[in-house]
Amino acid sequence: MNQVKNHFQVIAATIATLYFGLFAYAAFIFVEQFERVFDSFEAQLPIQTSILIGTYRYWGILGFISAFILYKVSKVQSRKLMKLLGWLFLLSLLFVAFALWAVFSPVLQGPGQPAT
Repeated sequence: MNQVKNHFQVIAATIATLYFGLFAYAAFIFVEQFERVFDSFEAQLPIQTSILIGTYRYWGILGFISAFILYKVSKVQSRKLMKLLGWLFLLSLLFVAFALWAVFSPVLQGPGQPAT
């Protein structure tokens, strides 16, 4: 039973690491395209959109951190490392929600309304 649990931890860590890699790659491609569109508007953007455009290049660090944790989990099978990987996964889900909010807020605001 302990062996099954250890294998499950390695599989879960591998899936989370792949998710982080795909997440960082998609954020880089997706937000980079929106950055070009927003630059062509030459308008003042809402603060959340400016933060997104300023920080999305660094989101790949989550992928490297999770890859390091995957390496450690495969060697040690630490419960603390799995917990940390879970928190990183939750953080990346929050990044997705923030990215969607930041990208679509300038598009969805009505004419004449101040940016939020």
